Amino acid sequence: MIRSMTGYGVAEAGAGEARLTAEVRSVNGRYCEVSVRLPRSLSSLEQRVRKLIQDRIGRGRISVSVTWNGEDPSSSQLRIDEEAADRYYALLSALKKRYKLKGSIDLPTMADLPDLFVSGQPKLAEDESWALVEEVVVRAVESANSMRDKEGSELAVDLTQRAQRLHDMVSAVEQRAPFRVKEARAKLEQRLSQLLGSEVAVDPGRLATEVALMADRLDCTEECVRLKGHCKHLASLIEGEEAAGRKLNFLLQEMNREANTIGSKTSDLSISEQVILIKEEIEKIREQAQNIE
Repeated sequence: MIRSMTGYGVAEAGAGEARLTAEVRSVNGRYCEVSVRLPRSLSSLEQRVRKLIQDRIGRGRISVSVTWNGEDPSSSQLRIDEEAADRYYALLSALKKRYKLKGSIDLPTMADLPDLFVSGQPKLAEDESWALVEEVVVRAVESANSMRDKEGSELAVDLTQRAQRLHDMVSAVEQRAPFRVKEARAKLEQRLSQLLGSEVAVDPGRLATEVALMADRLDCTEECVRLKGHCKHLASLIEGEEAAGRKLNFLLQEMNREANTIGSKTSDLSISEQVILIKEEIEKIREQAQNIE
């Protein structure tokens, strides 16, 4: 299965007048690395949120941000309870007047009063908090995965086309390969004729032995067969149900190794050109594979 590692999802849920928002962003990553930012009132749920993500996303660097009313989860989100402050001030003023007390009702006096500053975040029981967080995070992950799947489908089309091009190029090498031995034999006979002249006869047995050794050095049949097999495996990974990213990386290493071996066995210009094209195509697939889960 081809799924991109790049995605974004957002979801909201309500708790009375307050709104809980979850944002999920994912980018390329070798492993599943999850960072979570929660409001202080929900910080105890961090590990549960992390596991929720890891159960739904296999690979990538994923950042999750959960906020109340879109506020920064790291902020204190405190506010003044103005009704309580008004009541405190009225009571202190009445107390001062009734008992003829000296002194002013100033900021230090007010700041020391309890419950004057309250959190703007809803106060929920842990079960209620988790139910709300779970709902909003799951929906955000589903939204991000939908985006990842859509991009993955586009990548799959491109990779399928490239796999077919690779197969065709390897077939071109196979078609050209048998002619190399004939051409090499002709060149060898020509050189011997130039060096020895017509007076010295060339031993046919020795010539056949040299040609056989040359054919063995030039033979790339096994490499072509393996490379075409890898192309078929590549196509099966694209069409399969399992996550393909890690397997693709390993498979592309093997394909590049076979291409290098074919290149080292030839001095034929047309085959060398095909090998260059094959390696370029493998590299393009490798670049795409870096973004596949």
